[in-house]
Amino acid sequence: MKDMNKRQFVILCAAPILCIAMLLFIPLLTNKIGKTGGYVVGFCIYWFVFCLPVSLYSCNGPHGLKEVYSQRTDIKTSERVLWYMIAFMPCVATFFVVFKNFAPIAGFRVLVIALLYALINGTIEELFWRGIFNKFFNHNIFLSYIYPTIFFGIWHISLYFAKGMVYQGGFLPLVGGAFFMGLLWGWVAYKTKSIGIVTVAHIITNFFAFTGMIFENWFI
Repeated sequence: MKDMNKRQFVILCAAPILCIAMLLFIPLLTNKIGKTGGYVVGFCIYWFVFCLPVSLYSCNGPHGLKEVYSQRTDIKTSERVLWYMIAFMPCVATFFVVFKNFAPIAGFRVLVIALLYALINGTIEELFWRGIFNKFFNHNIFLSYIYPTIFFGIWHISLYFAKGMVYQGGFLPLVGGAFFMGLLWGWVAYKTKSIGIVTVAHIITNFFAFTGMIFENWFI
């Protein structure tokens, strides 16, 4: 810890600051401008004020992001494939629990919005919560895996307090599910030192889950 550089310090500080800020912004925005507008603006703040700028700063600009996606470990190919398969477990779960029921009735517009939301959210979240922490705290399991996983789960608490938003099952599936997926994808990223596959898994999972959430909250 005593040898920590400025970029590492910024990354570590960003996680709790982000969580506190979103706990304030999400309820405030959804109360002032409505659940749909407030939710979208809140996520834009999360993506484009916190996650992406911190990631870019840490990597010294866009060109440095290549290193985040080129990280690898020397584990056996069979072990790597096993971890990659495990990363897709949430995709299967959200397909059968949410997407299978809502896809036939959601409509094309909902599916497009859900896909765009998932592409942005899954990519940026994995870059920040898994990629950046793994890059800068490579061999420190607490700082590269446990620490970001804790705050990844905590930030989802703010979504529960979005005024007017309803989540299937309430608090536990929303926040508990986020903690579980953070633990799972974080461990896969830590073991393989790669965020490519977990990013794809995150996008697919979000697409399935957001389809139901967007349809129930914004189109009914």
